[in-house]
Amino acid sequence: MKRLELPHQLADYLCPVNGLCDVYEWKTGKRIPEELILYSKVGFQMISQKNSAVPKMIFLGQGSIGKWEYEFWKGIMGYEVIAGEGKCFQTTWKNVRELLDWDIPVILFGLDMFYLPYQRKFYHKQHILGHVVLMTGYDEENVYVHDNSKTEVQIIPIAELELAWAEDYIGISKKNAYFGINMKFPKTDIARIIQKGIGKNAELYLFSPLSFIGQRGLDRFIEEFPKWANMFTDEELQKVYSHFIEYTGSVLPELPYEVSGQQFGIFNPHRASRDKFSHALMKYADTFGTEVWEEAAGYFQKSGNIIEEIVDGFIEDVVECSFGQLEKYIPLFQELRGYEEEAFRKILYTQN
Repeated sequence: MKRLELPHQLADYLCPVNGLCDVYEWKTGKRIPEELILYSKVGFQMISQKNSAVPKMIFLGQGSIGKWEYEFWKGIMGYEVIAGEGKCFQTTWKNVRELLDWDIPVILFGLDMFYLPYQRKFYHKQHILGHVVLMTGYDEENVYVHDNSKTEVQIIPIAELELAWAEDYIGISKKNAYFGINMKFPKTDIARIIQKGIGKNAELYLFSPLSFIGQRGLDRFIEEFPKWANMFTDEELQKVYSHFIEYTGSVLPELPYEVSGQQFGIFNPHRASRDKFSHALMKYADTFGTEVWEEAAGYFQKSGNIIEEIVDGFIEDVVECSFGQLEKYIPLFQELRGYEEEAFRKILYTQN
């Protein structure tokens, strides 16, 4: 049996980084706002997979949640990551217990809420994959966790955890994925941490060494997008468009009612989190920011509005199964490019 006593705060829809912020506060007594950590990865990525059901996957962020997220911040915040995934449950269970025994809290990644008893809305009712919690303890029968949507420590029976953890998560993680966060030498200047992280992301966007990420990726996309009408079938383009629509949800990946026929009751504008990042920059400009955060926020607000306009058009095309006029979106993507470049240059060239 082992229990660690960590601080915890609610952070709705910010589960990938809530545990990370809990561990940082545990070691420093200071809290980094989750929204500045999670939403700061706005950007662009185009993944090409010829033999995939979705041959072109567009993400309006850089990197992804999961291992990339924790690796991105480790040198900036001052921790080590001990990661594992894809192994059998018994081996994984032994590994995460050992980390707890060494006083290292563990992020449990990619859980299905169908098997989490405290998630009463979904427990044994609806499969919601990809949830993330922070493991703070265990005994012979249960795991003790912090959940971003709950104030108190929650309990998961070990048998239910095994089921919740049994599937890969959409290419982001394999089954039984975990990330031990060993906050060995935490940096304590939160303003410097956030500015350095946001600046690093801006540099990646503007000067990516990879042709499918950042501004290089967006330029490549703008050049080739009109040609897709002759490269892919309507069925393939419908999947490409639907993937784009789903992953522009500002709160979480979600297809709107017009496409899915389902309503989940969550206000989730399709602005690819630009609205969320803009709000966070404005909210924390005086506390952790520089003089240009408010200007950058204005540009991201505009780019978010353009993304929503593109998504509205994509939704109409998917519903009507009409994919013959891809070039009509090029001016919008070019306008998006302009606003994003202005925002990232403002951020990058005013770093300390």
